Amino acid sequence: MYNVLLVDDEPIVKIALRTMIHWDELGFPICGTASDGKEALNLMKKLKPDIIITDLKMPNMDGLQFMRELNAQNYKGKVIVASNFGDYELVREAMLLGAVDYILKISIQTEGLITQLRQTATLLQEEQHTLQEQEEKDRFLRNNLKSVKNSILKDYFTDTNYDIHHFLQNQQIALNLWTTPCYLFYITFDLDASDEHRVKGNISASFIENTILNLIETVNDMEVFQVDANSIIALIPVHQLKEHHMEPIDFMSKICKLIEMYISLEPIIVFTKEFVGYDEARRKYWVCMDAMQINFYHHHAVIDVSEVEFALNMGQTNYVDYSTSVLQQWQKDGKDSIKSRLGSLAQQCKRKQIHPDTVKEFIMKCLDYIPLSESKIQVHDAERYKNHSKNIAKCKTMDELLSETWQAFECLNIFPEVSTLPILKKEVQDVIQYIESHYQDKITLEMIADHVNFSENYLCRVFKEQVGTSLITYINQVRMNKAADLIMKGSMYMKEVASLVGISDQFYFNRLFKKQFGISPSEYKPRQLASKRNS
Repeated sequence: MYNVLLVDDEPIVKIALRTMIHWDELGFPICGTASDGKEALNLMKKLKPDIIITDLKMPNMDGLQFMRELNAQNYKGKVIVASNFGDYELVREAMLLGAVDYILKISIQTEGLITQLRQTATLLQEEQHTLQEQEEKDRFLRNNLKSVKNSILKDYFTDTNYDIHHFLQNQQIALNLWTTPCYLFYITFDLDASDEHRVKGNISASFIENTILNLIETVNDMEVFQVDANSIIALIPVHQLKEHHMEPIDFMSKICKLIEMYISLEPIIVFTKEFVGYDEARRKYWVCMDAMQINFYHHHAVIDVSEVEFALNMGQTNYVDYSTSVLQQWQKDGKDSIKSRLGSLAQQCKRKQIHPDTVKEFIMKCLDYIPLSESKIQVHDAERYKNHSKNIAKCKTMDELLSETWQAFECLNIFPEVSTLPILKKEVQDVIQYIESHYQDKITLEMIADHVNFSENYLCRVFKEQVGTSLITYINQVRMNKAADLIMKGSMYMKEVASLVGISDQFYFNRLFKKQFGISPSEYKPRQLASKRNS
């Protein structure tokens, strides 16, 4: 259906046109009539005609001026002009102004008028189709540019070396928040890889953006983009929340409710105080990531970064002294007593709000140190012990950390002395005795293998199965224990101590010693004396 407006100052012409064809049945209903261009212009907004049939000579405003006004208003419909004989110059000018056809009033015929209307309708259809195609192209381009922009914002926020100004050379991509006070909201979901929502892909930047639009009803001057599979950043201008009479905490509460209503998942939202600029936004993002670790101690669905402050060290507690005290308690009260000691450490860390990374690093150092601190500590399942130690770095909660730590302790046993173990094969005992007698010399695997008449490969495998550690590690352990005794008993230079335990390279000696005891050789004696005084 295409609405038609008739414009002519002669009523008889308008009546003739009305009665000449069945306008409605043909799909061209007459939506109105006017007597001149000025009157027609006043009807345009209300009637919105698709086709205008207008006379050229009219009072007040003629057809040509009417067409000029239509062009100024960017009229998208089509104009057919009606003229008399001799109006050829006027018709030519009308065609130049955009008229698609003309009719001679004196010779107008039914079939000819219908043909002209149908041809005009075809033009409108083609233009409408072209317009739709262009709109689709524009929409695709906008979406593609938005996708590129979001991808680059993700790289900028997650890579501290990324230069955001490089892609701004593309004039089609615009960032509008450089000078606008904003809040940053980091929205994430703690999902397992097997979670069905993750598989379905329900969590996306567009989903969060649409959820936000339910609240603030505008997409202008707002950035929402995905930084990983389950996490989104939203930069919301301060004025937008104020216009909707919302504080950040109110906004987040409503977002949480909407997300839970749509996908039955509780998000974790971390938010900041207001700031200005993308550079500061990136810094705030990393602050949010760090603040979220408060959930290591207790779950929070909403986190205000200004209320999170971690201690970055363990205070007066060092891992060597702590490990020593753990071993003493173990020997005194049994392995199970370590559980309560670990629990006390956890409570202390929670009370002091020690950074989770600091706590994990402390525990991992303890687990590295304990098997090397005394020869009577044996690892009966080295692979399992190693895996639990590695898993500590991935723990998201204190409960997970305590569980992994205890399972690592389950892999340890205390024996009176390695060299007197009745379960050791005679050949392994011979190896241990050989090492005790020759640790000051340059010992090679070939020498030890010849001594017990084993192949080197078989010797290494049997020794590790029996003792729980590699032969080389055990040799270094014996040497470092001997070095520690020498340091405590005398006042020799460290180079002399290294030489007395069979190591000519002092730098290598220092590295081995620190690996075993966690401190340098020069620090060892003062630390041990201080520990004894404290005890």
